[in-house]
Amino acid sequence: MDNFEKTLRQYAIYSPIKVHEAPIEKILSGHDVDKIASGQMGRVYRIKDTKWLLKESRWDLSLELFWDKRLPLPANITEKVLNLFSFTFQPNEEEVLRQYRMYLNFVEYFGFFDEGSEYSHPNIEIIHTAQKSIRESLLYFKPKLEKKYGMKFNSKLDEILSSKVIYHNFLPKEYLLYGRSISKENKGKPTQFIFQEFLEGDLLHDVKRQKMTKGHLHELILMIYLLLLMHYQLGIIPDTRPRYIFTEAYNWLTKTDNMMMTKGGLKFIDTRWFWDSKSNFVRRGLIIPNMIINMSKIYLNYLLKNA
Repeated sequence: MDNFEKTLRQYAIYSPIKVHEAPIEKILSGHDVDKIASGQMGRVYRIKDTKWLLKESRWDLSLELFWDKRLPLPANITEKVLNLFSFTFQPNEEEVLRQYRMYLNFVEYFGFFDEGSEYSHPNIEIIHTAQKSIRESLLYFKPKLEKKYGMKFNSKLDEILSSKVIYHNFLPKEYLLYGRSISKENKGKPTQFIFQEFLEGDLLHDVKRQKMTKGHLHELILMIYLLLLMHYQLGIIPDTRPRYIFTEAYNWLTKTDNMMMTKGGLKFIDTRWFWDSKSNFVRRGLIIPNMIINMSKIYLNYLLKNA
């Protein structure tokens, strides 16, 4: 662990109850920071001479249409409308903590931090116990999921859920900090910063199934199974939106930029946006959870046939 990561650990938020402000400008002092991407909810920067990315949540808003076309939205008006449904996109303290609470649920299903893991959290032992319990009970929930989703899993699933792939960690190492914005668009407002380890690989959107290794294929199958399980148990679904939501809405699962195939396997690189299917129709994402679940049911058995 280098000095930069030690500093991140010093100022990181680990509790979903209260935020504390970090001196972001001081932390980044002496480091060149280049913006490499801009999504609907955040801007992504590469911190040169380190192994870290920086994701700054946006106070402004735009909608990704297709290719390089974006539609700017009036943030204040959009926020007022969304507030009628107890929904916000703006990274105020309450929203930052809400997202972090969802992330901690997400960690239990899609993370696997064993004793050799470098993941840092004061409650790491409790988190790992929950992760281990979930991963080692996957086969037990198979009949329940079949009943819930009205389907029969391909018999190859048993072999995969009995293999070592069930211990795969889908999450990169990251730290949540809160402080003053660095982008001119955010105008100095406080926001959340996610410092995430830099990963090299191909976005899932660009990966052809025919070129996947058997290991990657099994990880993708496990990911979809865990997605169904988390929805069954908690009503929460991680966002797997396609790159172009209008032209690729037919596949709200694998046409996503929120996951990446790396040397370390399949990883979620967007770890903060979830749909709560038990909430009101705006907070639940309208029909998005249904789109993700239906695609998951179809794609899972399709992948199992080729596993």
